[in-house]
Amino acid sequence: MTPPAAATVPGSGDAPPVLSEHERSVLGVVVYSCTVSSIRHAKDADRAPSMAERGQMLRMSAERVAALDGLGALAAAAGADADAAAEPFMGALGDFDQRLRPLDWAERLLKTHLALGLLADFCQALVAGLSEPLRGGLGGALVEDRFTRFAADALVPGIDADPQLAGRLGLWGRRVVGEEIGTLQRMLASFPPLLEGAAGLEDVHAALSEGAVTRMRSLGLRD
Repeated sequence: MTPPAAATVPGSGDAPPVLSEHERSVLGVVVYSCTVSSIRHAKDADRAPSMAERGQMLRMSAERVAALDGLGALAAAAGADADAAAEPFMGALGDFDQRLRPLDWAERLLKTHLALGLLADFCQALVAGLSEPLRGGLGGALVEDRFTRFAADALVPGIDADPQLAGRLGLWGRRVVGEEIGTLQRMLASFPPLLEGAAGLEDVHAALSEGAVTRMRSLGLRD
């Protein structure tokens, strides 16, 4: 499928920049994902077992706010409003958190690692079907390597040393993955414009499946 026409860049012509409904929807879900990540890191910080970990989580939450500000500027340059684009997605994750309550810090970290990671994979798959400069701007806002390293550093030593912990986290991780993928599939069904671009349903499903396997195996857990 041919990628949708890129939004007009300010200064590149006389026509005002206009986003298609698909582009606006993808912008909205990326903005929404940044708010989800920031809130999740802040909530996790409140349960952190040490002050050092609390501080790191709060800094990561602040970084997501900075990414949100960048998306606001990107949206404005494309003639759109980031908050308005994201508004329809409020509550789109439903009762995911209520259904998955971690028992301890390890389960909490793994839940965040998988849930936010799969949400980012979902968004990246949609963003990949856009044209530049929107694709690059949105894709850059989704990168969160610091938390990936933080989670691995905290979880892998215990998983490697304790087979019982590894088994418990493996079961928990598979449950998180199943719930998250189901939630994101329902989001696609609820917001048809998300799939009106070059990235199709198969692309999104492939990204989620690959992301789940990669994230579980990177921690030494069975997928």
